[in-house]
Formats: sequence, C-alpha cells, structure tokens
Amino acid sequence: MTRPLRVDAQRNRRRVLDAARAAFSRDGVTASLDDIARAAGVGPGTLYRHFPTRDRLVRAVIDDGLIGIHDLGMELLAAPDLAQALEAWLNAYVEQGSMFTGLAETLVNPLAESDELDSCRRAREAGSALIARAVREGVLRPDVRADDVLDMVAAVTWVGEQPNRQLGQRERLLTLLVTGLRAGAGSLDSE
Repeated sequence: MTRPLRVDAQRNRRRVLDAARAAFSRDGVTASLDDIARAAGVGPGTLYRHFPTRDRLVRAVIDDGLIGIHDLGMELLAAPDLAQALEAWLNAYVEQGSMFTGLAETLVNPLAESDELDSCRRAREAGSALIARAVREGVLRPDVRADDVLDMVAAVTWVGEQPNRQLGQRERLLTLLVTGLRAGAGSLDSE
C-alpha cells in the first residue's frame, strides 16, 4: 500500500505538474526537466523523486488533465444551461486532446490493458453522461450517440494537430459540430 504524500510533497508535485504542463505546451515534451524544476520552485531531485523518467512526467500531465476534464464534466451535469455546459466541456476536451501530438488517437482508443490512461476512459464517461443528459432534455437531437460525438471531437482535435492549418480552424469545426448536434438540426436516417 502506498503512503499518502505529505502536504508539502503534494504541493511540490502539483507545482511540478503545473510547470511541466506549461513547458510541454510551449516547448513540447522535450522541454528541459531542469527548467521545469526551476519553474516549479523545486530542485531536480524533487522532480525526479515524483517522476523518475520523462515518460512518467508526460503521462502524469496527461492523466492530470484528463482527470480535470472528468471533474469538469461531472460538475457541468448540474449546469442550468446544458447547451453552454456541453460546449464548454467539448472545448476543454479538445484543448486537452490537442496538448500532445497523438493524444487524439488515445482519446478514441484508450489502452484497454493499461490503468495508466484510465483517466481517458473516465473523461469519456463524464462527457457521455453530459451528452446523454442533453439528448434526454431535448437540447441535442434524439439520434445523437455519445461515442459518435466523442469520436468526432477527437477528429477535430486530430485535424488541429496537422501542420499548416488555419488559425481558429479547430474552433470553427467544433462550432459546426455543436450546431449540427442541436435539436431541430435534422436527424440521420435509422440504421
């Protein structure tokens, strides 16, 4: 059984994750770990104690972001304006999926045999619950399926990863997607 981290160790871990997220967003996953430690206000030893390898740090940043997406989805389930809540969640999901090249594919196909990206499945479950509520309450078309929406959002994320894309294209695509999902936008023929 793993002992819970002391309060100061939790704080240091959080600071390293926040600094790493900023550095990876800015410089990619090859950002200097020493620079990350410095930005977090900790020594390299503290960084390596929490994250012995770069890969563990990258995975922790991804996991942390996806847990945040899950928590946001659960919080938004109680939002009075469900259309606005769903759009906020989808934007956050796309933003997280766009953080690293290749993450969009993982959002579509989380590793079944790995607990390391269990947060990916949890994020999708929160989104599915939000989408299901929107369908039940008539905000979205009755033929909308959560898996289809999440796959389309991952596709929007993937398009955003491609070189030479126009500025704001990802946002335009997401707006088109959400508009097409709304109740009254028509429906697909039955399968």
